[in-house]
Amino acid sequence: MDRALRILLVEDAEMDAQVQFRELKRSGLSFEARRVQTESDYLIQLAQYAPDIIVSDYSIPGFGGMRALEIARERVPDLPFVFVSGAMGEDKAVELLKCGATDYVLKTNLTRLASALTRAIEEAEAKRARSKAELRILDLANLYAALSEANATLARAQARDQLFEDMCRIAVTRGGFHFAWAGLIDRESGLLVPAATYGNADGFLDGIELPIDAGKPGGRQPAASAAREGRAYVCNDTLEDKRIAVWHERMRKCSIRSAASVPLLLEGKPIGSFSLYALEIGHFDDERMHLLNELAGDIAFALDRFEQETRRRRAEAEIQEARRQLQALSTRLLEVQEQERRDIAHELHDEIGQSLTLVKIKLQMALRRGGNNRVLTEECVDIASQTLEQVRTMSLNLRPPALDDLGLGAALQWALDRQEGATGWEIEFTADPIPQRLATETETACFRVAQEALTNAARHASAKKIAVHLRINGDHLELAVEDDGCGFDQEAVRRRPANRSSLGLISMKERAALAGGSFRIESTDGGGTRVLAVFPLRWRDRAA
Repeated sequence: MDRALRILLVEDAEMDAQVQFRELKRSGLSFEARRVQTESDYLIQLAQYAPDIIVSDYSIPGFGGMRALEIARERVPDLPFVFVSGAMGEDKAVELLKCGATDYVLKTNLTRLASALTRAIEEAEAKRARSKAELRILDLANLYAALSEANATLARAQARDQLFEDMCRIAVTRGGFHFAWAGLIDRESGLLVPAATYGNADGFLDGIELPIDAGKPGGRQPAASAAREGRAYVCNDTLEDKRIAVWHERMRKCSIRSAASVPLLLEGKPIGSFSLYALEIGHFDDERMHLLNELAGDIAFALDRFEQETRRRRAEAEIQEARRQLQALSTRLLEVQEQERRDIAHELHDEIGQSLTLVKIKLQMALRRGGNNRVLTEECVDIASQTLEQVRTMSLNLRPPALDDLGLGAALQWALDRQEGATGWEIEFTADPIPQRLATETETACFRVAQEALTNAARHASAKKIAVHLRINGDHLELAVEDDGCGFDQEAVRRRPANRSSLGLISMKERAALAGGSFRIESTDGGGTRVLAVFPLRWRDRAA
């Protein structure tokens, strides 16, 4: 012991007390002492003085040594207790030792008092060390048991939230911790948000904000530090650590004296932390932290497994969705193809066929009449002109010549002019200069996406203004078609992908993808729509 020994002396005779103190000084023992002779003073000094050893006379009027021993065993069971008596038989001495006394010394032989006190202190320290070692062994056994149960739970776990709840429960009920919680980083708010808690610290997290930013109050608490930096953090004396001063009152209220946090990792990156709390100072030594870091690694493995399973299910759902979309699109394309053929056949038969039949009849009439019949000739010319116009319109509807002859910009301007005349839109069109002709598949895909977007706007948007922008951005061509119409709920459309009202969107997406590009729509119900298609810049072979 590197300080003076604190002795609490229970003695009613002042002279006897002085004799004992002189003997201790003569033996060279460094000590300080307080003397009491009543039970009330004895209780006060036990609480306030915190002695290292109790020395007591056996016979004291109104307050005997046996009573002092009973109180000591009840309140400070690890504190050594030595009797000093004027006369004590062997049987009484054995009885006192059985009741919990450490030793006894006769007042007639005070020369052994110092050695008796020293030996009693050493035995008490050895006993405390053994008890501490036994408790540590038991504690580590509990921790190993908790890790074993945790690993079994990790192997069976099917959902992340349930996993966190189980880890917190196991840490407290099997690992012997006072409180445990798991927190996840909320990137939007910049806070560590509790996902699961368990333990004997009701209200510990109530109303607290735990920022990930180390510069904000509470941001250097172990849980936030582990989540921010992806490594374990320990605080083995919470009430003395100034980094967490804002937590001191909560720690004191919940009797928490040690804290440790290990990161929750997903694919090697921290997404939160798992925090554990203990009642005693210095709880989280190297061996415990080694085990907790192993647990963190096991949790990370489980989280990675959950993520992979989620991705697999999402991929399967996307594949199924793509199959449904493609099946619906294929069905629709066949229907459109047949409808287009019916329309062409109808126009050829009912319009162009009838016009040519009428020309034939009039020419036959002219032949029968003979001579130069100007009226019939002029009628044939008019009919032929109307027929040519019908053929031209059919041709334009199938594929505008401007797309082949003049390029993408001219074709888009032609399409906008036609829509403006039909819808009365206020149209804005801008196009970056394109130094040479784009690859045919790029021009066709870009034009058809724009044409479909304009058709959708005309049918559904109730728009007044349309803006079309064609830009070159690095090595990509960007097409944007924007309207100020009513917009639509994209999620509702995605939930019914086979509905024909969404096949135009699927068609645009597929056209962009087949040309090596990408496609997205920005729209909200009542907020207008923006269609954006991006294509890689590919140029047409000059020889072609």
